[in-house]
Amino acid sequence: MKFVFSILIIFLLNACSTGRYAQRHDSAPIRPPTSLELQDAVVTDEPVSRGNKPYVVWGQRYVPLTERKPFQQTGIASWYGKKFHGHLTSNGEVYDMYGMSAAHKTLPLPTYVKVTNVANNKSVVVRVNDRGPFHEDRIIDLSFSAAYKIGVYDHGTAKVKVEVLLPELQQKKANEYFVKVRGLKSQADAQESAKGLSFMIDKPAALSKDGEQYALVFGSFNQLSYAETVVEKIKQFGFSDISIETSKP
Repeated sequence: MKFVFSILIIFLLNACSTGRYAQRHDSAPIRPPTSLELQDAVVTDEPVSRGNKPYVVWGQRYVPLTERKPFQQTGIASWYGKKFHGHLTSNGEVYDMYGMSAAHKTLPLPTYVKVTNVANNKSVVVRVNDRGPFHEDRIIDLSFSAAYKIGVYDHGTAKVKVEVLLPELQQKKANEYFVKVRGLKSQADAQESAKGLSFMIDKPAALSKDGEQYALVFGSFNQLSYAETVVEKIKQFGFSDISIETSKP
């Protein structure tokens, strides 16, 4: 009986250690992502899949959005790695910690989003195919590669801005704007102005010939409001011949 009881205890211990997740706590892989693994996810037009019905986690009910639409959110991002690697995501795919993916509580699965680290302005495009993170102070869980690319992995969490990327807008590229500053009489004047303005507005300038004079071009910018803000900043330094273009001048 003692022998049978011992065998039973060993069996139960093995069952506990080889459940859905072999690791009790999450951890990072032993190698960093390759340059190929750090490439952004390519935004494509996909149908909404599994994992979009209302659900309850730890007593809280979540209701996912039923359609993709413009969406922005600012908050804390975290990341997940080895513990979940190789297991199913909420839409039935296999989680790859080296892929460009993420988990969100309510965005339709799948949805492509741009995630920007507010501290360093680094961005990454990921495909949301999972649910989480289920912490009140966090809005998105990034794959290891995505977190590594924008510096979230360095500290474990970081404040980020999340923006939904709609396939039709990406295809049309209707959100590219350039700011052009005209009326610079010589190349020397243009180069000097470029140095000063690039420093003051924290955006590089391209020098171009504009008839007998020269011009500076800033951009591209993905929002008209952002380009308009740049124009207002440049006006503060005495420049008046400024325009916003929808294609690179």
